[in-house]
Amino acid sequence: MSRFLIAGTPVPGHIAPLLAVCRHLIDRGHDVVVHTASLFRERFEATGARFVPFRPEIDLDYRRLDEYFPERAQLPAGPPQLAFGLKHLFADAIAPQYAGIRDIMRDAPVDAIVIDTMFCGVMPFLLGPRDARIPVVSLGITALARSSVDTAFFGTAMLPPTTPAARVRNEAMTRYLQQNLYGEVQDHFNAVLAAQGSPALPEFLFDSLITLPDLYLQLTTERFEYPRSDMPGNVRFIGPLLPPPARDFEPPPWWGELDAEKPVVLVTQGTLANTDLTQLVGPTLTALADEDVIVVATTGGPKLEAIPVALPGNARAAVFVPFDLLLPKVSVMVTNGGYGAVNHALSLGVPLVVAGDSEEKPEIAARVAWAGAGINLETPRPSPEQIGDAVLTALTDPGYRRRAQALRDDFARTNALDAIASAVEEFTGAHG
Repeated sequence: MSRFLIAGTPVPGHIAPLLAVCRHLIDRGHDVVVHTASLFRERFEATGARFVPFRPEIDLDYRRLDEYFPERAQLPAGPPQLAFGLKHLFADAIAPQYAGIRDIMRDAPVDAIVIDTMFCGVMPFLLGPRDARIPVVSLGITALARSSVDTAFFGTAMLPPTTPAARVRNEAMTRYLQQNLYGEVQDHFNAVLAAQGSPALPEFLFDSLITLPDLYLQLTTERFEYPRSDMPGNVRFIGPLLPPPARDFEPPPWWGELDAEKPVVLVTQGTLANTDLTQLVGPTLTALADEDVIVVATTGGPKLEAIPVALPGNARAAVFVPFDLLLPKVSVMVTNGGYGAVNHALSLGVPLVVAGDSEEKPEIAARVAWAGAGINLETPRPSPEQIGDAVLTALTDPGYRRRAQALRDDFARTNALDAIASAVEEFTGAHG
């Protein structure tokens, strides 16, 4: 038996995989202590883990970020908001996160640390001597951001180059964007690290997040990621980490309608970028109102009253429905591109229509199109006409479902939870 520390970025898309890992490690007989925002205390304690909340200055509620950082809301979406978030949500949290981890480790020894991609509080550990620290395993909970001669700069959502000229262009673009668009972000991280007595990051921030941990376990298969001839040796593809089966689900009155012969179209904006349902939910309901389909709209948190249009006769709505129960009934999913939801849909062979611009969602949408498993609308605010055309194409063109099902079959050969547990146990010599 070993004792593991799980430390996570406190937003649902980062916490959900860590929660599953926590439960799995405890089921294998290990002790687990969790360090994240107190908002998630009940969920982790229900697994039997010990919970240690973040220090007060960073113990925030992700749903209130605009209250904590009003200046962020004034910035344009895309790189300006991303740069602000990297500096003030992630870099500025390094010192209190690092201090919290050290407090936990002083309280009782820890054999290894498991983090999500963006938990930066371990950077001072990772930048120190390897023989003076315990192993750190990072989970790739979003599309792989590693720079490569075989890909465009992460964030541009451009497909991999297919000609020598395109490769030269991408290399020049990567150098320019790293130095100019993100140079200030890199400097900010290095200044925060210097204050902790740590050296500067050894390479570009996005790359350091992947190459510094002892293992970087990407939560998908190679078939859903751009090939790279220069893939770092610490990266392993272990398949999607799906949520556990739903318990105590009380189906809504309309649940039986989903088993009719009509195609079911699911529309969702996920659990984070869902404050404005006019982006995707409203236009999808309008687009498909007169089609011979059943539309299921999930808000992911906001009340149903937040849906900006009246529900058409062929539509049903819920704040939340467990995807493990809903997706097997779905013919096409319309989504803003959250990595967990996209991988979950593909694990069941469900083709996708994707539209999103927040966080890294355009990159995920680009991978869906590259894999042939869906349609990338390439806009965060598609018109009803764009959505309607894309959904009908995804329903009638068998190529999309065929590609999605090929990914499903690939995913079925993996077991992410066992791969994660085996990796950390291998580091510590423990046996589950």
